[in-house]
Amino acid sequence: MRNKDHRRAKRDPHDSAIELFKAGKLIAVGRLVDFSMSGASFRAELLLAVGDPVRARLRLLEKGTLDISGRVVWSCKKNGANLYGVRFDSIETVFPTGELKRPLI
Repeated sequence: MRNKDHRRAKRDPHDSAIELFKAGKLIAVGRLVDFSMSGASFRAELLLAVGDPVRARLRLLEKGTLDISGRVVWSCKKNGANLYGVRFDSIETVFPTGELKRPLI
């Protein structure tokens, strides 16, 4: 049987929150299904179409807090949930994992 997975990088399962933004404002929170450094899939109530731009923030234990931008490359509805696949255009590490936070003085 031929594998239909055409991804550029191996995806790892995740169940972290994904925060979705538009014009700098939080518009929805979803749940990651899987993640790689080239893309991710997630569930969200927000309706998106293939080709829509995505700006999001992810907090991953082993990678830190990441701001990503990309485009929706597929979408489907499964068990009443909207599922999306996103190909990343850019990833910026906002807070590295293990970063010590300084108290506000």
